[in-house]
Amino acid sequence: MEIVDSKSPLQEETMEIKPGKKEKKEIKSAIQLERTRTAFERLQLAWIRASLTLITIGVGAYEYFHNRIESGKAPLLKLVSGRELGIFLVLMALVALTLATIQHRKNTVYLKNHYEKFQYSVTSLLSYLIIFLAVFLIGMMVKL
Repeated sequence: MEIVDSKSPLQEETMEIKPGKKEKKEIKSAIQLERTRTAFERLQLAWIRASLTLITIGVGAYEYFHNRIESGKAPLLKLVSGRELGIFLVLMALVALTLATIQHRKNTVYLKNHYEKFQYSVTSLLSYLIIFLAVFLIGMMVKL
């Protein structure tokens, strides 16, 4: 009969060195900063979603009223045309997303100063593309 030691060689290899108090604080701080970064990203994505909804409704309203007038039917609204409503909604999306992007940029700059492992924000790039799309759509709506 063989006596087994409480620590087998396999267990000794898999044991990790426990971090000290300083390392635990650094790990906790890094996790908190990563949570903050992802919260900023989620907030920007929510603004992107809201602005895309406004753009979609604006283009839809523009097309609906434009097609209604072209088919010879009377306009539904006499005070506001479909063009004005569409431009207004896309313009609101543009303003909201621009302000949200400025706020997001300030937050990411602040976070980069405190978190050296900060990753590039993909939502910023997406925001810039949608802002460009909104400007393009407003230009197209005004010309037509």
